[in-house]
Amino acid sequence: MTSAAVQSTLRVPHVIAYSEEAVPQHLAFRRSAVREPYLAYTDPRGTDWALGVLRARVRGNRRGQPQWKLLNTLRQWRCMIKDLCQVCGGRAADPETGRLWWIITETAYRQLGDGHHTSAPATCRARIPESLASCPRLRESGDVFTAASAEPSAVLADMFAPGPQGRAVHTGEHNVFVSLEWTDLLRSALATQLVVRLHDLRPA
Repeated sequence: MTSAAVQSTLRVPHVIAYSEEAVPQHLAFRRSAVREPYLAYTDPRGTDWALGVLRARVRGNRRGQPQWKLLNTLRQWRCMIKDLCQVCGGRAADPETGRLWWIITETAYRQLGDGHHTSAPATCRARIPESLASCPRLRESGDVFTAASAEPSAVLADMFAPGPQGRAVHTGEHNVFVSLEWTDLLRSALATQLVVRLHDLRPA
C-alpha cells in the first residue's frame, strides 16, 4: 500500500492545513510613529495582529488535499490559546484532573533555562493512543506528559527584511523561534505557529 493510500485512511488531525487554505502573503515594511520599520500587509486588517506579532493569513475552510507536513496557522493558534486537542479539536484538559495532556517530540520542543516550550498543541487523553499508533515520528521520539497550564511565549516565524520602496524581502529563514519579548525581531517576523510555555510538566 502506498503512503498516500495509508494517509487517506487516517483521521486528518484538526490542525493540519489543506491545499486550498493557502493565500498570497502581500507584505511590505511600514514606519511606526517613532519611525521604526515593521512588517505589515499591504491591505491591513484588524485581525492581522495577535499578541503583538503579525500572523500569517490563511483560510479555514478545510478544502483541498491535506498537507500532512503543514499546520493551519489559525487552527494551531486557536488550539494553543484555548487548550484544544490538535487531533479532534475538542477540549484537551483531563476532565478529572484538569491537567493538559501533551505528546512532546524533539522537533517541536525547546528548553530555555528551566522553561519548557513547544509549538505542538495538546492532545486529549482519548486521542493519544491513536496518535502514537498512526504517526511513526511520534512513536520514535514522542513522550507523553501532562502540564498544569500553558501560556503563549513565542512564535515560529518566517523572517523578512526591508527592500527598495518598502518592499518586504524574505530572508530565506523559516520556522525561526522568536520570543514574544524580542520586540526588535518581531517587527520583521510573520508568525506561522504559536509557541507556549508549559507549567508543571510531568511524565504521564
